[in-house]
Formats: sequence, C-alpha cells, structure tokens
Amino acid sequence: MKEIRLVLIWILTFFLTGCWNRIEINDIAIVTAIGLDLVEDDMILLSLQVAIPSKLGATSGSGGESEKGSLIISDTGVTISEAFRNIQGKLPRRIFFSQSRVLLIGEDLAKKGVTPIVNFHTRYSKTRINSFIMFTKGEASTVINSLPKFENVSADEIKELGKLNIGLKVYIMDFFNMILTDGLEPYAPLFTLEELEVNTKHKSDRVQSINGTAVFKGDKLIGWMNKIETRGLLWLRNEIESGIVTVKIPEEQGGGNISMEIAKSNTKVEPKLVNGHLKININVTPNLNLIENDSHLDLFNSKVLEDLQTKVNKRIEGRLQATVDTAQKKYQSDILGFGYAVYQKYPKEWATIYKKNWDQEFPQLDVKIHSKASIRRIGLTK
Repeated sequence: MKEIRLVLIWILTFFLTGCWNRIEINDIAIVTAIGLDLVEDDMILLSLQVAIPSKLGATSGSGGESEKGSLIISDTGVTISEAFRNIQGKLPRRIFFSQSRVLLIGEDLAKKGVTPIVNFHTRYSKTRINSFIMFTKGEASTVINSLPKFENVSADEIKELGKLNIGLKVYIMDFFNMILTDGLEPYAPLFTLEELEVNTKHKSDRVQSINGTAVFKGDKLIGWMNKIETRGLLWLRNEIESGIVTVKIPEEQGGGNISMEIAKSNTKVEPKLVNGHLKININVTPNLNLIENDSHLDLFNSKVLEDLQTKVNKRIEGRLQATVDTAQKKYQSDILGFGYAVYQKYPKEWATIYKKNWDQEFPQLDVKIHSKASIRRIGLTK
C-alpha cells in the first residue's frame, strides 16, 4: 500500500509541474508571410515578413512607415533551410512559422522548379502546409515588402483577398497534390501590385491583387493566364462561387448592356470514349439573377427572355472555350484536370493507353462546351 501511495504522489507531482517546453511570446519572431526568389549564382533569397506585436493595434489610415505592423528580414542560401539558418543567426528571437499565411514565389525561381520548395514545406514540421501558395511576376520580396492599405500586415490583406473567392485559392498541400496527381498539372494564383486608381494623370498608390493564374508543366512555371481566362478556369474546375456575366445587346435590338450575378453554378466534365475516340463534354448549369439593365428589352416577354438566355450561354461558352484553347494550344498543360477525369471513368484505358501519351493526347482532345443558363430573377420593373 505504501508503494502505491508513492507512485500516486509521483504521478500527481508530474502533472503539476506545468509546461516544461513552453515558449514565451517575447522569445519568438512571428512570421506572417514567406517570400522566395532566385538570385545570382543560383542562390535562394528567403524573405520573411515578421510581425511587430506593438504595432498590431487598430489599422491606421495614414500609412506611415513607422506604423507598419511588420518588418522584412532576408538572407540567401544554397537551399531554403540554409537561408533560414542564416536569418536565424542574426535574430535574437526564435523564428516561429506557425502563423505564416502566405508562401509567395518569384517568377525566376518558379521557372527553375518548385519541387525543392514544396519538399521543404512538407518535411519541415514548423511550417504550415495550409498556407496560401501564390506566384508573382518579378520578385516576391518586392511584393511582400509593400505597405498594406487596409490591414496592419500585408499578409493579412493577401489572406483576406483569398477568402473573397474572386480569384483562385490554392493551399500548399493542394499544390503538392497536383504535382503528384496523374492527369492534372499544377496551377496557382498570380499575385501582383496594381494601381489603386485607374485613368488618372497622377500616379496612385499600389495595392495587392490576385490577378490571374500561374500555369505549370510538372513543377516548372511555363506561363500566365489573364483575368478572363482565370474566371474560365474557375468555371471549368467547378470552383466559381460568385461573379458577373454581362451581355451586350445588339443595336438592332435597341442596344445597351445587361449584367447578371452568378447565384449558383455547377460544372460537370464528362469523358466519352466511343470506338476508340475520346472526347470531353463540359456541361455548365448556372443560375443567374439580373442586377442591371440599361437596354430596352422587355424581359417579361418569355421569348425575349429566352433569347437573352441564349446570348448568356454563348457568352459563357466563349469564355470557357478561350480558357480551354489557352491550356491546350498555347501551353499544352492539363491544368483543367481532363486526364484525371478520364482516369476516374476509364481507369483501364487510362493505364494502358492514355497515361503514357497524355502530353500528346491533351492538345488534340475534342472538347465540347454546353451552357444551360437559367435567369431566375429579373426584377419587378420593365
């Protein structure tokens, strides 16, 4: 009985000792964004955006340099881990990656190949694989060093832009899975700095923007898609959540424009294999609400409404076809996932016929796009 009591006392003492491996916040440097660039002699420039706790109060509108909520620390190395150690060697605090929200990669490094980058983020336990991954034309260090306009830290602005679902949203783990998935090439958002004001004579402030798509072949960046093509990619990947479709009315019908908001949409990619001929049917069924009409059309007339829906369908089909053409003809990169759809429906044929030759099959693939739009709400006035 005495021995049992001693064991119980020892166990209770163990649980009352507190957190022996606790790290105080005053001992860490909290990283909010990571930038990677290729510099001279094939060295990697690692730029870390580190939060300044004393500056993380309410957002100030003056945008003064002294009011920045973060600072940038950078160094180079042959590898990312070497650059990281070089940075740690000149910091009095331990680098803490768990709050990092964004991984931004420069164009030159992305063209060389991103496998080492993804490898580091999946192996090193202290980084986050659920951070956004984005690419930029030029240098990532320039973008993450930009002064935020609406948040204390520019990484917060990047995160909030991703949450709006206006452009692409890709996490590091998603990108890693794309690299490993047969029949699907990787893609990710293009992140840029844009003028806050347009059509002005003076130069305005620049703000962060998700402005297109980085297109990959394997792990190497091969080009970019613009805003319109990116919207088409969201449609084709069944990831469209919001947006506006505008139809221009011909002058013989009175002219003007009609804009509709996407309330809901569904896209199905259906491979068809008939007599050894493979084709892809894409069926899009969007529900739209009319929100602006400066035309003279009487939309309470059922025939006029049907004609408008036909115009909308042609508009959507044209936008999606432009994206398909860019992927097939310009880049020959299956970021659309058609190969993966073939694998799911015809696994045997994929393994024996298409997998080894997909790079040659994809650019020649017969793709048919069919849109069946439904305009649900047209308002109460003519």
